[in-house]
Amino acid sequence: MSNSEEKKPEIAGAICAPPAEPQSTTETVSPQPRQPTSLQGLLKFSMEATKAEDAPLETQFQPMDEARKKFLEQALHSLTIDVIEILLKQIKVLEKVDSIGDGEDDSEYLTALETISEYVCDIDTANDYHKIGGFAIIPPCLKCKSPKIRAEGCNLLAELCQNNAYCQRVVLENGLIPILIDVIEHDQEVPVIVKALYAVSCIVRQSTSGCAQLIQYKGVQTFLEALKKNEEKINIKISFLLRALCISQPDFKSRLIFVGYIPVLFSLISTPPRSCDEHVFTLLLTLIEDNPSALCECRQNKLNGKEILDKYLSAVKGKEEYSSEEEFCNTIYNILFAQN
Repeated sequence: MSNSEEKKPEIAGAICAPPAEPQSTTETVSPQPRQPTSLQGLLKFSMEATKAEDAPLETQFQPMDEARKKFLEQALHSLTIDVIEILLKQIKVLEKVDSIGDGEDDSEYLTALETISEYVCDIDTANDYHKIGGFAIIPPCLKCKSPKIRAEGCNLLAELCQNNAYCQRVVLENGLIPILIDVIEHDQEVPVIVKALYAVSCIVRQSTSGCAQLIQYKGVQTFLEALKKNEEKINIKISFLLRALCISQPDFKSRLIFVGYIPVLFSLISTPPRSCDEHVFTLLLTLIEDNPSALCECRQNKLNGKEILDKYLSAVKGKEEYSSEEEFCNTIYNILFAQN
């Protein structure tokens, strides 16, 4: 499961338990590949462990040494694990997550969430996770006093729903969208907000029903207020999601313009240049393309759009690291003011 926004771990990389922290040694040791949990993963795993393309042909067919033999035996053994049993064990741990107090140790719960996330990368496993009652622990995680638990709970929801129509439908039918929007609106921790935005993105993109719920529960207005925080990671997540919705939902662009996105986007690029500006520019460009009302608003004197774009172009001129931002800024400037 993958998309253009977030890179997901390959299924072949799933393991029985979270990887241990690397230990310091006096020798340089090559990292061991993570053990697979599927036949497809085992094939890739074995190929990577045994490839020797540069070796002469006559040396490729040699008896397997003991270390490699043990390595592959462990990989085969990992295929016999009972994934459902592991998931049920982690769910049992998380049933007590709402008992965490401020500042209490949350490591056991974080490990449980991370373990579940390792397995539900696979769509079938994600669907099974719902069928064994796993979604019941998500609302308590999103409301937990520990910000790390809240963030990891949002991340788990994203993993479950990314490119998974079944889990997306479960979320929409069980009222999790308004909970996520509430997190985005009221949570004070930026990492939690970013993960909540990631979850919403995985649920509503390419989903007419998901987009309808986002609108119904005032997610559009909530995103606008979140942009005013001017946090880079928040800007990136919101700009990416809204641009995708503008492309996939015919009336969404007009809705953003109506609630006041254009002045806020211009205010974001009126600050010193940052790497997140590319995403802001792409959303702004999407809003003004083939949209006379947006063009008219951008040209209003009170917005100072021309001055903002001029200032931005001066700030990034000759700076290679801002070449993409400069290109987008020039494109918008030419659309708005080249003939004015």
